[in-house]
Amino acid sequence: MSKTGIFLFFLPYLQLAKPKITFPVTLSALTGFLLYQGAFSPSWLALAVGVFLMAAGSSCINQLQEFRLDRMMARTRNRPIPSKKVSPLSASILSGIFSISGFVILWLFTSSLSAFIGFVTLAWYNGVYTFLKRLTAFAVVPGSLVGALPPIIGWTAAGGQIWHPSILLVAFFFFIGQIPHFWLIILRYDKEYRMAGFPVLSDLLSYQQIFRLTFVWVVATVLSGLMLVYFKIITLLPAITMLFVASFLLLFYFVVWLRRAKEKEKLKAFVFINSYYLLVMILIIISSLL
Repeated sequence: MSKTGIFLFFLPYLQLAKPKITFPVTLSALTGFLLYQGAFSPSWLALAVGVFLMAAGSSCINQLQEFRLDRMMARTRNRPIPSKKVSPLSASILSGIFSISGFVILWLFTSSLSAFIGFVTLAWYNGVYTFLKRLTAFAVVPGSLVGALPPIIGWTAAGGQIWHPSILLVAFFFFIGQIPHFWLIILRYDKEYRMAGFPVLSDLLSYQQIFRLTFVWVVATVLSGLMLVYFKIITLLPAITMLFVASFLLLFYFVVWLRRAKEKEKLKAFVFINSYYLLVMILIIISSLL
């Protein structure tokens, strides 16, 4: 089999792991790790591999839970299971391999507490959030806890205490930022979600109300990001400057977005909020290392 053939064979299995999601999750865990350690000590690689595998396992489980609903939406019908590129049995085996191996790596090479928090994250996403999505359009609020836990996994893997104010502040930023992130996805695909039977915000609120509510959460995201400077999580002057400039640009964009939100603007807004989220992680890492 050629290299191209091998790649095409394994591509659906890679798609089950959702690397576009699992890599940022892994980076957020590394953010917590480096915030405590201030350096790439030996266990950072075990942390990265363990978190990546557990996030990949969670992704596989989620697609197993929702593949019948995924068939109803244009956005998701080409995913590996609904498109029949991967069987549910194969996905089940892969999810078990990913989840268990990730848990074991965290347990053996970082700390039992980190492994436990990793398990809680997986259970919360696949057991609580995925269930609530079918009951309420506001499931994203408790679901955003999933975004707050990976940096805590990294912090505790490095030896930090789970209730330390610094990591709780970082986790709070990650929690707040997840909400506009998810609502922008739902805003863009709300018709498809409704067709699949999911409750959506537009069943309860007008689009203008949803835009305003999303804007409020964007403002909250920016304020929680700036708190990282006030509480000396981000300390380097260039990093602080970049954060303030990025915060201003994000708010300016969303003020304009609020006035003329259209279909094409939903994707741009999603890219902007995610770019801000990524930038803050990078600035925390840089300030921690230097």
